[in-house]
Amino acid sequence: MKKKLSKNEKISLSMKGRTLSKEHKLKLSKAKLGKKRTDTTRAKIKSTALGDRVKLKVNHPLIPKSSKSRSHLTAIDVKQIRDRYSNEEAVSIRQLAEEYRVSRHTIHSIVTYRVWK
Repeated sequence: MKKKLSKNEKISLSMKGRTLSKEHKLKLSKAKLGKKRTDTTRAKIKSTALGDRVKLKVNHPLIPKSSKSRSHLTAIDVKQIRDRYSNEEAVSIRQLAEEYRVSRHTIHSIVTYRVWK
């Protein structure tokens, strides 16, 4: 006797192994442009994007900036970025990058402790 599948399970089975065309992907990305997400949704996205790889620390150590450094950020800036990203739900990497006038990659590297360890 077969188990009766729910609507979502049937859709999932029928979509298995299917790849989207480039045109379809383009239409999907255009449909999502300009949509605002709630703070709770953004917090969920942030936690899933980082996953288990990174455990956000509460007390971030201050690392002195060397005199020969070409960095645009000081140790205090880095501490503030980490504090704001881990404590404020509504702040994103993109917003922090614009505020501190650095790339999103730089902010992500700071938050995940790849730089300024």
